Amino acid sequence: MTATPPPAKSANLSPGTAHFALIEDEVLLRDLLATTLRQHFKPAALHAFGTGRDGLKHCLAHPVNVLLVDLGLPDIDGREIIRQTRARDHKPRVVVLTGQVDGTLPAELIALGVAGFVDKAAPLEHAVRAVERVLAGGMYFFAGVAPNASGLALRATAARSVSPALLTARERDVARLVAGGLSSKEIASQLTLSTRTVENYRAHIMQKIGVRDTAGLVRWCLENGLG
Repeated sequence: MTATPPPAKSANLSPGTAHFALIEDEVLLRDLLATTLRQHFKPAALHAFGTGRDGLKHCLAHPVNVLLVDLGLPDIDGREIIRQTRARDHKPRVVVLTGQVDGTLPAELIALGVAGFVDKAAPLEHAVRAVERVLAGGMYFFAGVAPNASGLALRATAARSVSPALLTARERDVARLVAGGLSSKEIASQLTLSTRTVENYRAHIMQKIGVRDTAGLVRWCLENGLG
């Protein structure tokens, strides 16, 4: 699908100081993910839970930096876990794992503040990439279905009627790379620009199309064929 970059204010998070929580009811997948995450990231702590209520209780009682959560838990909807944990002052960076994939889901998750989304049918490497991107302050979405433009349009208010033709060729280049998951630093390297210049381009693009944040820019890119 698509991977998306961080908002300018997002900061990198060191894996070695991060506290992870994993909520997944499938035992084999939960154990595999926990082992992989511990080996790859060496977090300060990683707590794995087989039920949504146990995982939510932990997340509300302890500071969690990165939360990986299945949407289709048997005891509580993963969306409710996301809502409650994201309502706290200490908001975790959330990566969703699900086998219930449809084209409207990415827009719904972005609206909930989710930073990553991985289809459970995808290779495990995508979960690792999602966590890497989220730790870097960005976003990563991967699934086997394309986003549904009509579903995205429900949330695309003022930007809905803005044509990509309004942007300059360079701004369209930057927008495509934003929707492709590159950070401002990576875009700057690819286009031979300074990071500050790329940030200025992003700000101008968002002003032109009428969105206030990177998530809105990404939705607009997807809807207008720049993803």
